[in-house]
Amino acid sequence: MCGIAGFWNLNYEPVSQAMLECFTDAITHRGPDGNGFYVDADTNLGLGHRRLAILDTSDSGKQPMSYGDGRYWITFNGEIYNFLELRDELKSLGYQFFTESDTEVVMAPSISGGKIASCASTACGLLRSGIARKNSCFFRVTALGSSR
Repeated sequence: MCGIAGFWNLNYEPVSQAMLECFTDAITHRGPDGNGFYVDADTNLGLGHRRLAILDTSDSGKQPMSYGDGRYWITFNGEIYNFLELRDELKSLGYQFFTESDTEVVMAPSISGGKIASCASTACGLLRSGIARKNSCFFRVTALGSSR
């Protein structure tokens, strides 16, 4: 599974790109297929990712990934086993997807403000994620549903 890293400097110190890269390099064994970084200088937030490309092996599946209008960012490790069904449900609710990755399916329920909680509650899989938006951030470790 992929590796994720991140930190949010609540002391208003700028994020060190070098430190973020060091954190992410320390978990290279978790993702040999690439790495990525997101630094938000306005909020002093940094997200790092080591990629193990399984579902969407194209460049569009790279992380950290922006969702929607660029206001939200995610670094995600895991797999949503029923993401195709969930993506269809979310599409019927008006959400758009631009990759073949399950990462976007994690984002939509997370940023909906509980409007599509039913979708999140029917997800099956394992995940660890860091999701950021302007002036807030949360990290979670979750086992969702049952394995198939």
